[in-house]
Amino acid sequence: MMNVKEIPVVFECQGVQLIGVIHLPERPMATGLITVAAGGIQYRAGCGRQLLSLARNLASQGTPVMRFDSRGMGDSVGELLGFEDMEADLQCAIDIFRQSVPELQHVVLYGGCEAASGIMISAWNLSGVESIILANPWVSDSMSAVITSTHYIQRLKGAHFWKKLFSFQYSISEYSPLLLGYLKKKTLALIKPPKPVSGGLKDSRKPFQERMLSGFSGFDGPVLFLKSGLSLISEEFDQLVDGSSAWSEACNRPAVKRIELPSADQTFSTAAARSEMSAAAVDWLEQMNSAS
Repeated sequence: MMNVKEIPVVFECQGVQLIGVIHLPERPMATGLITVAAGGIQYRAGCGRQLLSLARNLASQGTPVMRFDSRGMGDSVGELLGFEDMEADLQCAIDIFRQSVPELQHVVLYGGCEAASGIMISAWNLSGVESIILANPWVSDSMSAVITSTHYIQRLKGAHFWKKLFSFQYSISEYSPLLLGYLKKKTLALIKPPKPVSGGLKDSRKPFQERMLSGFSGFDGPVLFLKSGLSLISEEFDQLVDGSSAWSEACNRPAVKRIELPSADQTFSTAAARSEMSAAAVDWLEQMNSAS
């Protein structure tokens, strides 16, 4: 176990200040990791402090790690743009990470849920990124896709789903807010139909799932998917891939590896799941170091 310094950094992105922390081992390896926080109320520590735990674990073994708050999140200022518009924030973080750790030769991006989706959209166009780790990417506009899809209707008919449900293998607490939000939205729509949305930047762009596919297909570096066995969101991503030849082709390239974590939920909320996820990341980073 190495001694590690945790160094705060302040850097600029398009005129606003962003805040980050670099975990710098006494003998940093050539491959470093940037953890990307998912959207919503999360920040650089991650849901359940999983990003902090991951960073400290990796750094103690020699991997430099940077955690940061993108614009509008955590301690960073500016407008919150969301995972669809992370490119500038990510590039600025990559640049300051490289400047702060001159030993770096290889930068890996890690993100889960919306952060994984944002990385898939942006990584192909980022300078200095060699490989990416994606945990349970988010592909749904709302919980309606989970509820109404043919895949989940069929699953409701199967004994395997109900066995998992009633043995508490699914973390229902993670998805109940989404379900309640969806039901509220549908109820309000019956009472008062929504007005048409006026034009704008996001309205004129392709759906984010298409941008994910386009960006991911254009990224030619090594990719590691971490898929949680107890995550409905992870299953929904698999449904998207299985139902599309373009997605299947992109996800089955030789450079893409997939690791199943059967006992993990969407956010790796247990100590065992975090340990399993961290071990997979360590193995992957060792491969990157060997290739450097």
